[in-house]
Amino acid sequence: MMNVLLVSGFLGAGKTTLINHLLSSRTGKIGKVAVIVNEVGELGVDGELLSGQNVDMIELAGGCICCTIRTGFFNAVQEIYERVRPNFLVVEATGVAQPGEILDILFELPQSEFIRLGGLITVVDAGFFEARKVLASFYDNQIRFADILILNKADQVEANTLEGIHALLREMNPGSILVTARYCAVEPSLLFDTYYGDEKRHPHATERHGDHDSPHHEKGGFQSFSFKDQAPLNRKKLVDFLESLPPTLFRLKGWVRFTDASAFLDFTGGRYRIEPVDNQHATALAFVGRGCNRAEILRALNECSAKGPTNS
Repeated sequence: MMNVLLVSGFLGAGKTTLINHLLSSRTGKIGKVAVIVNEVGELGVDGELLSGQNVDMIELAGGCICCTIRTGFFNAVQEIYERVRPNFLVVEATGVAQPGEILDILFELPQSEFIRLGGLITVVDAGFFEARKVLASFYDNQIRFADILILNKADQVEANTLEGIHALLREMNPGSILVTARYCAVEPSLLFDTYYGDEKRHPHATERHGDHDSPHHEKGGFQSFSFKDQAPLNRKKLVDFLESLPPTLFRLKGWVRFTDASAFLDFTGGRYRIEPVDNQHATALAFVGRGCNRAEILRALNECSAKGPTNS
């Protein structure tokens, strides 16, 4: 049997950070691990972030594995099983995916004959928890479905706020294991050792949240787009651009090229970090938002060129 860990959580919660932690911390007792990464946009970023872990991986970009690229996900699971035969398959769902419908796919024949679900893990961003008031069921369903909840970025909120979020998560999903973390630094055995005995179907697998008539990111009004350019950006202009983004631009990640170096950019809900990287990268950024003026955002980013506005 191939044990499957499904990692969900809204955009920027720390799913890739968690998987990186699990892969770097795993021991020989865990066995062989493979990964499937899903990106809602055409530009894949998380796959490259995980590529240095020397792990068998398939990256699926351009839609949600629970709807628009459902067949691609089904085939990827089959390929991983036949080619790698891992002890564990870790699936990183895009931030706007719904866990219930991914479970439906995992337990379709013939996959149900060789899959055992280890656990459904949801990463929750403590600093972005207020977003649930706007995102409603998209956010809540990921929490209610989880076997393990990781309340991440605990250092980004006050202690009393963290306690309130913890209490609400416990109320929303009283049967889950709930842990608080920074940088998703949790004990790997907590995740790898969670099973449902010999059951081939997760207790929630038959529950449905919506239908497949339209993609989740479209039903929720989510939009994804990207920006690529070889020209270097001006650091100050880029920072000004990031600080001017609308609150409905939930996620921005990828690489930026400056005149003297390259960096990784991670933007979530108004917070951002720009970290130097060793390798040279052209600027390649993925955006996810809802109700954003795409043309206006891309025009403003284009004006961050180190040489001033361009027509590219």
